[in-house]
Amino acid sequence: MDNKELVLLSKFSVSARRLIGSVNPAKLLKDSDYSAEVFSRVAELGDEELILLSLEVQSMLGLMNTDIPTQKPVVNNVVPIKPVEENQQKYMFGARS
Repeated sequence: MDNKELVLLSKFSVSARRLIGSVNPAKLLKDSDYSAEVFSRVAELGDEELILLSLEVQSMLGLMNTDIPTQKPVVNNVVPIKPVEENQQKYMFGARS
């Protein structure tokens, strides 16, 4: 664990302490049942800042599924571009021709 991850974990623990009680960071790292309980309690509270911290910690710990299924965007009312035919003459009588 690098310094940035430790700072994030301690920031989450301190922020969560004021709303849900004490959070054991070591147990949060090792016990998946404990971490699931802590993160669900945080989600129930609805504190936006704490939820964002919780999501960052979950991502850091690898508890979030970050695989997003890729879908092709659906575009409605799109007119396809016609290819230029070789024997079609270019209009030459406009203002800029």
